Amino acid sequence: MDLGRAFTYPFQDPQWVKKLAIALVMLIIPIVGWLILFGYMLTIARRVALQQEPVLPEWDDFGAYLSLGARGALVYVVWILPVLILSGCVQPFLEFLASSDSRSSVPVAFGVLSFCVGCLAFLLSLLLSYVLPLPLSRLAVTDRIGSAFAFGDIVQEVRLVATDLLLVLFISAIIAPFIALLGFLLCVVGVLATILYAYLLQVHLWGQVRHKLLASPDLPAPVAG
Repeated sequence: MDLGRAFTYPFQDPQWVKKLAIALVMLIIPIVGWLILFGYMLTIARRVALQQEPVLPEWDDFGAYLSLGARGALVYVVWILPVLILSGCVQPFLEFLASSDSRSSVPVAFGVLSFCVGCLAFLLSLLLSYVLPLPLSRLAVTDRIGSAFAFGDIVQEVRLVATDLLLVLFISAIIAPFIALLGFLLCVVGVLATILYAYLLQVHLWGQVRHKLLASPDLPAPVAG
């Protein structure tokens, strides 16, 4: 994987100031703006996967970005649904513990159970974060929601890019949040700029993983819609 390219590509586009300024505007517009930005990010992943230049697309079709972003959000929610369910199961236990008699043995049992469920939810969220670049990049390349749930194909893909996905997970979970936190030193605009940059870093890596899979002779290319 080309990490240097992932860190620097946003600034190699001659129009990067204009394109990223529009992206920042989308970042501060709740719901609709976020979906449009997500669609734009998935388009970046597709362009990286297909080696299209410039990597930063033009802001010339907000409707297409909104549609792709909405489908991407749906894919994301469905994939993390098990984590949401497990996390929701922990909350009643915590409320019971807060209202129960601490001298009883029942709260102890509920506490142990909630801890176990919480650990399971954390491990599952880590696993899904590891795998999620694959269904999302499949959607980006094929423009088909169904391709993001081709579980058999995705399992095969994991086997081929297991190490790459581990690197993407490390950068997404450690490096990208650290970059985003640096923005707090630069006030509001700095926060938004570093959050956006962290997103740009991640989606380029998604695209690189997908490009490697598209070039693999061991897998059929996902069918575009």
